[in-house]
Amino acid sequence: MSKRLILLGAPGSGKGTWSKIISDEKGLAHIATGDLFRAELTAETPLGREVKSFMEQGALVPDELTIQLVEKALTDESAVNGFVLDGFPRTIPQAEALATMLEKRDKAIDMVINLVIDESILIERTLSRLVCIKCGQPYNTQNMAPSVEGTCDHCGGDVVHRSDDTEETLRKRLEAYRKSTAPLIDYYRARDLLVTFSNDGPPSDEMRRRLFSIIDGAKG
Repeated sequence: MSKRLILLGAPGSGKGTWSKIISDEKGLAHIATGDLFRAELTAETPLGREVKSFMEQGALVPDELTIQLVEKALTDESAVNGFVLDGFPRTIPQAEALATMLEKRDKAIDMVINLVIDESILIERTLSRLVCIKCGQPYNTQNMAPSVEGTCDHCGGDVVHRSDDTEETLRKRLEAYRKSTAPLIDYYRARDLLVTFSNDGPPSDEMRRRLFSIIDGAKG
């Protein structure tokens, strides 16, 4: 049974980690706007250059650019049997655009999972996180380091600190989140799609069981 899920949460709340876990467990496409942006940056496309200017400032990428990338990803064959959206939507106009994209295909979002985390933990976790530049697998130096320092356990790619993971940039991103993204919590709650999931600790078997129980109860 296919599922179409959204993970909401502040920067550093664990969206990337849990999206990857859900994607692997359920066979869903993991659509992360950060990965889509970085792919454009790596390819040095005109869109990538536009995206870069916003990311370097810690600002949100404008809706029209983000929507363009996500719509392309949603039409990919890998997303036919369901997906986990990580980092999108980030604004109510993006949420409305997503609903329109899916309605064209007689589809709809099944569930929105809001990851809740104490801000002090969030800041500490964000400054310690790492990512594989080849496959996007998330790590962190506290409790999810790769087996071999600097090398991805999954694909052997280089594991590095993200260039935008600085305290100054994080605080700008948190401010942007509160202003533009937090309103989505009420937006999706009003549509009876929102569930809340506490993510103050590292992923554990118990947390996985709890989350998958929630997901398996979603329509789809």
